[in-house]
Order: sequence, then C-alpha cells, then structure tokens
Amino acid sequence: MRQYEGFGGEPPLPGTTEAADRFVRASYYVDRLPPADTPARAYAALLSVMRNAAQPFGTPDPARPNISSTIWRTLADLTNGVYAFESSFSPDIVWTRLDALDFDRAARLDLSVEGLLGDVGDRYEPTEPFEFASA
Repeated sequence: MRQYEGFGGEPPLPGTTEAADRFVRASYYVDRLPPADTPARAYAALLSVMRNAAQPFGTPDPARPNISSTIWRTLADLTNGVYAFESSFSPDIVWTRLDALDFDRAARLDLSVEGLLGDVGDRYEPTEPFEFASA
C-alpha cells in the first residue's frame, strides 16, 4: 500500500477489479471517512466504501476464476451489538440486534424471502443445529 498516493507513494490508486487493487482503494477511502455522529451514519459511510470496492455483477472470466461478483456486505457493530448485512440481489439492508437473539437455540433466517428490510430479529425460525463431520 505504501507505494500508492495517499499512503506515501506516487502512483495513483489502482483501478482494476483485482482483489489487491480493491483492497487498496477501500483502505484509502476508509482512512478518509469523516467522523460519524451516529451509528447509522457510520454504517452508511462504511457501506459506501464497501460498495465502492465491491466486484460488480458480470459474466465470469474463465481466465480469472478468482474474481467473482460480490454477493454480501456485512457490518458488525460490537459496541452496540448490531449485525447488519445487505445482499447484492436486494436494495435493502437488514440487521439483527444481537441482544434480542436466543443463542441457546438454533435458528435460521431465510434470506431468500423478498421484502426483508430493517430489523429482522423476529424473522428467525427454529431449526435443527448443524451436524459437524468428525475427522
């Protein structure tokens, strides 16, 4: 990163869709975000950077199988106990307040349901716990 402008170097920020270039751009923009006065503004600022660095939809390139479309963007606010996520297939952001979840029981959230929006803590359904394969 030190080779690029804004980190001590001279070349401008890289602009390809390679993961390393997208990481440099995201780092640059995160470093320049203004202080947020509310959690909602902090989330919006971080999501703007993540969207900027996301790999857009497109036809996979067989010559570059390591580059694929971004499907999810997630935020984990450990201070306020909020886990937020957005799907690239939906214009809406959903979140869960972790203090409202019962971690003593297994539950799932069906993310394929159209119209998920906002706090989805009451949309989790009971399910069987995962069975892990033994070695």
